Amino acid sequence: MKLDLEESNVITKIENVQLEDRSNSKIKTAGLLYLTISHLVFIETNSKREIWIYYSLINSIEKLPLSINGSPILIRTKHFLNCLFIISKERDCQTLVQVLNQYSRPTKYHELLCFRENSHLKKLLDSTHKNNQQIYHLESEYARMGLPNNKWTMTNLNSDYQICDTYPNVLFVPASVEDKILQSSANFRSRGRLPVLSYLHPNGASLTRCSQPLSGFNGRCDEDEQLLQHILMTNENSKFMYVVDTRPKINAMANKAQGKGYENETNYKNIQFHFIGIENIHVMRNSLDKLVKCLSKLKF
Repeated sequence: MKLDLEESNVITKIENVQLEDRSNSKIKTAGLLYLTISHLVFIETNSKREIWIYYSLINSIEKLPLSINGSPILIRTKHFLNCLFIISKERDCQTLVQVLNQYSRPTKYHELLCFRENSHLKKLLDSTHKNNQQIYHLESEYARMGLPNNKWTMTNLNSDYQICDTYPNVLFVPASVEDKILQSSANFRSRGRLPVLSYLHPNGASLTRCSQPLSGFNGRCDEDEQLLQHILMTNENSKFMYVVDTRPKINAMANKAQGKGYENETNYKNIQFHFIGIENIHVMRNSLDKLVKCLSKLKF
């Protein structure tokens, strides 16, 4: 659906703006830049072609060194759109950066568009803050999946993030497991990320997540093996459980030398182990950079 600029609550308009061509820096298109409550909009002077960028899709805002043509600002979006705008006046450029930072990086609930422009939600938010209530309840998300139940229960072992500081303070684990098993499993997993529930299907099948075990070449943990067995027992319709490692096998093998590794099917009963083969974050980031460079050579 095409948006109407006049109905978009324009905050400010910046004139004499140039958009540099991504494939040829010598080619520049003149136009007007509008800042609305939700979008950054560029309208070409001649063709009236429009570029709409939703604030929440902005990934980075970079103010480049001053040039003879004006103040350049490079905007990169999360859907791989790169726009280099050249603002004729430094004051307008500063205003642009300030507004974009404010609306693309909200730090509080009331700064989100849904609360800023919805009086009912804003009143609800104000009332919640006044009564010291929380907007987001993790327990309610699990409740939507029918939890807790006779198979899965909530544990407070991580209430102060003492077991794992990268997990939430509310965790769901098999109801049949004891706290000492959970603690030992956390000690055996990298960064304390023991297996915990992420998603429960109505048929009883579950998705649980964890980090790699600290097994090295021959290490094992009876409690960790028991925990996986308890997870399997929560689904009466399954005789085995898939354990999926997203890394390439060679990477996991190399981690054994560092005291880490992966689950040994000999030690863990009734599991089927699979490597997915996704490369590490550095390789994936380089791949993304190459993709963005290819896209940046395309014309609008």
